[in-house]
Amino acid sequence: MKKSPFLLLTLLLLLMTSCSESSRAAIGRWIRESGGPAAVEGAQVAMTAAVEAAQTNVPIARTAAAVAAATGGPIARTLVAEGVPVAGTVSAEVLATGGPLAGTAAAAGLGALGTRTAQQPGYRCPADVYTVDSDLNQVVDISGEQLDAAIAATVPGSPLIGLGGSFAHAGQVQGINAYYIAAHAAWDSTWGTNAVATRKNNLFGYGVTPSCPFDCAVPFTTQQESIEFVTALVKADYLTAGGRLYNRPTLSGMEPIYSGNPEWAEGIAAIMNLLRQNTPCP
Repeated sequence: MKKSPFLLLTLLLLLMTSCSESSRAAIGRWIRESGGPAAVEGAQVAMTAAVEAAQTNVPIARTAAAVAAATGGPIARTLVAEGVPVAGTVSAEVLATGGPLAGTAAAAGLGALGTRTAQQPGYRCPADVYTVDSDLNQVVDISGEQLDAAIAATVPGSPLIGLGGSFAHAGQVQGINAYYIAAHAAWDSTWGTNAVATRKNNLFGYGVTPSCPFDCAVPFTTQQESIEFVTALVKADYLTAGGRLYNRPTLSGMEPIYSGNPEWAEGIAAIMNLLRQNTPCP
């Protein structure tokens, strides 16, 4: 299928309107340096814009990708056709079916919700607004399908789509907020796209230091293994009174010891709220 340069340029302009000034400048430099939008690079810009929107708490509904995902419009199909990363995610089905971006995860989430509300008429999704001082030991009552749908609606095409069940299961086993687990993974792995996540299956940057950002990262056999390992460690060391690194069972309590990045706690809290807002709920 022949690609329309005008359509691609329009997509880039729409995405740029939702970005910060620094990101708009970066995208502008890319356009100038490349001589115009190219298919694969354009897809990377689209993914970068969506990731930044989620991490900076820009409402994802303002992005062209989210509008397309919600409406099934042509921009969604264009994003897939132009190479938004889908390998290993449920979005791969989009390539075969031609359906809207993230439609598979959204449909699964809505289907799971419909079944659940039929079985539990009084079921309601969590309604909390999360801050850096929220207790992370508060378990949320959501399914893996609902969480996958929330991830897909927040960053369409994220490789984290499909791991909702693992996040939800770890939350139940460890007694931790599943939104926190997914948001922590999203923040530290750039929504599943960075090298530590893709090459070492390490979604949380475990072992990484400022002077050793890749080689010191602990490798895991699967990403599910990294979720199980890190959540167990966080629960025991950071979220349990008497744990060796316990301060408070909150993001603000963890940040000085776990991360040291002054934006870490606020960033994860913002992603938690985005995921909660994008969860299919009655």
